[in-house]
Amino acid sequence: MKHTETIPRIELSKEGIYIDGQAVVLLSASLFYFRLPRAEWRDRMRKVREAGYHAIDVYFPWNFHEPEPGQWEFEEDKDAGAFLRMAAEEGLYVIARPGPYICSEWDGGALPAYLFTRSGMKLRDNDPQFLVETAKWYGRIMPILRRYEYGREGTVICVQLDNELDFYACEDPKGYMSALRDLARAEGIGVPLIACAGQGDLYRASGYADGVVPTCNFYPDDTQPDFEEKVRVYQQRLSKLDYPLLVTETNRSHNLLRRLLVSGAKLLGPYLQVSGTDFGFTNAANNWGDPLAMLTSDYDFDGMISPEGHL
Repeated sequence: MKHTETIPRIELSKEGIYIDGQAVVLLSASLFYFRLPRAEWRDRMRKVREAGYHAIDVYFPWNFHEPEPGQWEFEEDKDAGAFLRMAAEEGLYVIARPGPYICSEWDGGALPAYLFTRSGMKLRDNDPQFLVETAKWYGRIMPILRRYEYGREGTVICVQLDNELDFYACEDPKGYMSALRDLARAEGIGVPLIACAGQGDLYRASGYADGVVPTCNFYPDDTQPDFEEKVRVYQQRLSKLDYPLLVTETNRSHNLLRRLLVSGAKLLGPYLQVSGTDFGFTNAANNWGDPLAMLTSDYDFDGMISPEGHL
């Protein structure tokens, strides 16, 4: 039986992804409006489409749109609705990733700095204080996503809740993801909801909350000989839940993408094919170095398109 949400035009089952009843395998490129001037958005979308991609995935950074408590900004380069409308015009499906936490090597993972000053608040957990604040963000971003859902005015086909929660010491993954699900549904989101695992722990990433589809982020050695065998473990585990294998992030190697395809993946999301720039002080530290590493202004992982827009 397929998992059908409020908008039955998008369906997920162990057989795959169905859009208007048609089975599809999606190739998705990350494209972040907050790392590009608005004047460059359409150019990047067209280059992605011309390269054979069917979809883009995009984060929506909370602290980008709320630079001060209660000060909301959605104009000009921050016009998320205009970005989604443009994606629809260019014929690209959208996987929307509004957080509240996005990672993306972005300052604070997009959590507003004022949250870190709240005594006793448990960030990214089933904590009433945090959820009250998250509801304010969802109250701003979710109506925009809802407006541009597939079947309404746009091409948003699914919405991701939080990001790689299995890297974080969340005490109640099921309660937290269930709460985010309820907040999203209360704002009218009808497309499928997903939650990605960053290090393979599907439960800690999604809580196996009802109505939240676990997905996988894989960053292996591209030459790993037993990679297909490991991937199929996840494919079979998800199949038992009547879900497809959706790879929301992976390396950019075409060889690896082919290996994922033959292992049963119905969504392939090489990260990051469209590079950009961390303007101002939005770049972050990460745990890749010893003891850490700072991201430069260029947000570029040798993907298909450079920060300046060169193929």
